[in-house]
Amino acid sequence: MKQIFTALFAIVFGTLSASAQNLDTLLVVKTTGANDTTRTEVEVLARVDTLGTFDDGRVHLDFDIPFYRKIKMYNHDLVGSFYVGSNITDSKAPFDFSPQNSMEFAFYLLDSKTMGRSTFSWGPGFTWRNYALTGSSLMMKDDTDGSIDMGKYRDGATPKVSKLRVFSINIPLLYSCDVYHGFGFTVGPVVSLNAGSSIVNKYMMNGEKMKDKYKNVHCNTVTVDAMVQLHLKYFSIYAKYSPMSVMDKNYWPEFQTWTVGIAL
Repeated sequence: MKQIFTALFAIVFGTLSASAQNLDTLLVVKTTGANDTTRTEVEVLARVDTLGTFDDGRVHLDFDIPFYRKIKMYNHDLVGSFYVGSNITDSKAPFDFSPQNSMEFAFYLLDSKTMGRSTFSWGPGFTWRNYALTGSSLMMKDDTDGSIDMGKYRDGATPKVSKLRVFSINIPLLYSCDVYHGFGFTVGPVVSLNAGSSIVNKYMMNGEKMKDKYKNVHCNTVTVDAMVQLHLKYFSIYAKYSPMSVMDKNYWPEFQTWTVGIAL
């Protein structure tokens, strides 16, 4: 970068100086100076027109480039991260989801640019979220109007789990700071396009595993979450808050979600 600036300055000032001293031809531009300074010396070799004869002459320039600053380039990386966590909601009974059975799995492929201790990352991601009921009740979708209702398992059935599943395409926009040798933090929003949702009910009937599934159970199309991540060198602990309900409140009770887990 410095060589470009000095070459431009040499051409401009050398030409002006040559004109002022009747220099006929500008032949060579030579620059010297340390790479980490803005001090520049330029030596111009020319032929001097003196009363119709030509003699070798030199013009020596020594100046500062006042607006020059050394620019540190970004390190550019493509980084994959895997997340697994537990979903904790404020939903009320009968939609009181069990945190230990309500899991989130996510994968982000981040385009990361680092300068010094700071890293800015963004890129595509995919998230699978589960919200589980483990009691005797199950979630059902009414085939007539699409409403979501609570129901009971069939007579003689042994309940396993009733799960709401949501698949999302994500765009994380994250800022990270490496505080000390791999220990640091990450903060930023995660924009989610909720592409699919379903209800899956699992139970045992007469010794056989049974499963009922309802598709397209009315999730909101776009939601935005806030994420914070604590880096512990070899892995991270993350927490994500979802102030927007992932499900359409016209069909579901409105609820917010905290997700806590680890990232690799």
